[in-house]
Amino acid sequence: MRRVLGCLCCVALLLGACRAPLDDGDDLQAAREAIAERQWSRAERLLGRYLREAREPEERWQAWLAMLTVLNVGGDMRTNLDYLDAMLEEFADDDAKSREILRRIGTLNERLRRYDRAADTWIAYLNVPGLTPDESLFGYRRLGAVLFHLRRFEAAEEALQQCLALPLADEAKSMCTYDLADQYLARGSWNEAADLARQIVDDEPQGELRALAGFVLADALEQLGRSGDALAQFEAIRDSYPNPGVIDNRIAYLRKGEKK
Repeated sequence: MRRVLGCLCCVALLLGACRAPLDDGDDLQAAREAIAERQWSRAERLLGRYLREAREPEERWQAWLAMLTVLNVGGDMRTNLDYLDAMLEEFADDDAKSREILRRIGTLNERLRRYDRAADTWIAYLNVPGLTPDESLFGYRRLGAVLFHLRRFEAAEEALQQCLALPLADEAKSMCTYDLADQYLARGSWNEAADLARQIVDDEPQGELRALAGFVLADALEQLGRSGDALAQFEAIRDSYPNPGVIDNRIAYLRKGEKK
């Protein structure tokens, strides 16, 4: 509670910091016009005044979102977090808005490498009532990633297993399988990584996932001493992998080893 009160006081000061004279009229509409014209300081002052005076929840929500747009231009992520914390307090009874706010908070904390706070945020997100399976999938993937950054490997794996248990088609959950395979690879669990990556590759997924899973499979096979199989996998993804230069280096290394 003390943290929330401190946050609200901080935001109140931010909203009241600039009191330059403004035209009378619809501040929200005027702020939108200022944003369209890239008049960021004017937009921030208009939105600050609007949020000090407005009472209608949906219009306040739109004003908050517009304020975040203005703040994003300045790139001040910590100030954004202060505003988002205040928004979360204001819209705590609205599950849909709370989900959106928590997604933004979690993403910003990740960008700031505040992984402990990010983990807490994704847990809160997953506990908001009414999540769809797709939204839960997103939350478990993000939670698994930040827990891995924190070297909480068992908890990260558990989050991804929860992801795999969601009532979704296997194709929709394939990114969770990839995340788990990639984590096994990073931890040196080569057989587990190869088995999961092979599952994805055998399903012949569309898009970039085939190349990403193929890389994990090839890397794991190489670590297991199966250089020929690894080379075949690297060659198979050469033209579809996001960074072909990386694949070229791995192929050249394996081919050099074959000549010895």
